[in-house]
Amino acid sequence: MQQVQTKDREKIELFFSARGLANKDVLSDSDPQLYVYLTEGKQGIEKLIVKTEVKKNNLNPDWKVSVVLDFIFEVNQYLRFQVVDSDGNDIKDDDIIGTLNSTVGEIMGSRNQIFIGQLSHKNKSTGKLLVKADKRQELGGTNQLIYWQWYGKKIKNMDGWFGVSDPYLRFFKWHKNSDWLMVHETEFIKDNENPVWKGFEISHDKLHDENPQQPIKIELWDNEKDGKHQLIGYVEVTIEQIFFKEIHEFQVKTPKGEFGGTIGIKSFQKPSFIDYLKGGEQINLQIAIDFTGSNGHPGSQSSLHYNTPNQLNQYQNALNQVAEILLNYDYDKKVPVYGFGGIPNLPNYNKSSTDDCFPLNGNKKDPEVYGLEGIMYVYKQALNHISLSGPTVFAPVIENAIEIAEKNKKKDIYNVLLIMTDGQIDDMDECIKLVKTAAKLPLSIIIVGVGNANFKMMEELDGDGPQYQDCLRDVVQFVPFLKFSGQPGALAQELLSELPDQLIQYKQLMGKSPNPAQQIDLSKLP
Repeated sequence: MQQVQTKDREKIELFFSARGLANKDVLSDSDPQLYVYLTEGKQGIEKLIVKTEVKKNNLNPDWKVSVVLDFIFEVNQYLRFQVVDSDGNDIKDDDIIGTLNSTVGEIMGSRNQIFIGQLSHKNKSTGKLLVKADKRQELGGTNQLIYWQWYGKKIKNMDGWFGVSDPYLRFFKWHKNSDWLMVHETEFIKDNENPVWKGFEISHDKLHDENPQQPIKIELWDNEKDGKHQLIGYVEVTIEQIFFKEIHEFQVKTPKGEFGGTIGIKSFQKPSFIDYLKGGEQINLQIAIDFTGSNGHPGSQSSLHYNTPNQLNQYQNALNQVAEILLNYDYDKKVPVYGFGGIPNLPNYNKSSTDDCFPLNGNKKDPEVYGLEGIMYVYKQALNHISLSGPTVFAPVIENAIEIAEKNKKKDIYNVLLIMTDGQIDDMDECIKLVKTAAKLPLSIIIVGVGNANFKMMEELDGDGPQYQDCLRDVVQFVPFLKFSGQPGALAQELLSELPDQLIQYKQLMGKSPNPAQQIDLSKLP
């Protein structure tokens, strides 16, 4: 197994198989070998990250060699796969069986994180490539945080016939100079012999030094109102037992050696974005585009909506960057696209005055288009059928996004509204109220400022000032396009960097853990 890593990222491990490979040999089957190349971002340098072993006489190989790399949600990580019939010497002498281009995001967004792609060579199909992504579990350095949630069962009653213990836990690190050093204490849970304490984060260095075999002591106490708390019992365990031997439940012994109850770990890792993806979570993109008069007439070269055959305008550029990433995490790739601030004269949809939320495809009942190509096409076509107008109001498109998010509350779907605008808004107070509502729903709002207008109000909408003091979580991210002009992918990187954490925050707010991931063995797939 080979590794490609940088700091402070979730790690994933990729496993590889192929099915029905084209045979390059005459008297026997091909000896396939896989080369995988990675490019991070459009301006990145392609590098070989893994070369698998050779599988002799095998047209349906399951390679053992895997690769560990960082998962960077907000950056396109381009992958190029090349399967060759190896002669055991130099790749230059090998026959190419087939090649395939994909991205890490496309693999991570595939159902069950299993991507199946068509290999081809000289415009001919030459077999299927199967790539499976798994979350990489690693115990890092002493500063790495772990997330624990402990529970108790049949806790000994210390309060006599007419009461039940109020149990809590204390955690101690072994310290050679001071014996045991307390490093954490949970809350107590009143009158409960089967308690579940709140989860908490703690670093490895608080629990042990460099040796994971060092013991930690966990004491079980009964809380008393007068402060004279009673020790029920304790247990000594090691990090090695918990993480490597996967022992997650322990019997507590009283000071007299009697049974004091059982304590265990309900969760020993804080759910991550990858955990939710593996549980089937999808991201649904919604798009709202500004057609107010301040953009300038689309036929004028000075217009922000001006379109030339060989160059993307700012709206198209932003659409391309954001949708290319987010569509990876949507199984059906269908996106509702709306306009606001214009007067639509679309096929099957006409208005005589400004409409603040209209479907760009003209279909009010089904405003969805398919994939990135559909998004770019419907925007370009709509420019010929919309009169720019005003004022600039966001409330109707945010209300529409809230309505969609409400419908998706019980599904494994997180919604993202992308708003693209060229200036200030005229309904700021209403928008702030709606943002507070959005914070209670599976919804984030990302805003791209197009052109060089004053975006002070957008920055306020994205701020954390007193207007949001009673807001449950941060759901807005604003980025001006020109700040990242000329830097391919940088706009999306800035715009989407907070999205995984916003999704996790919503799930935690709702007390929703990831669904169990399906365990699928590539070697058993036909």
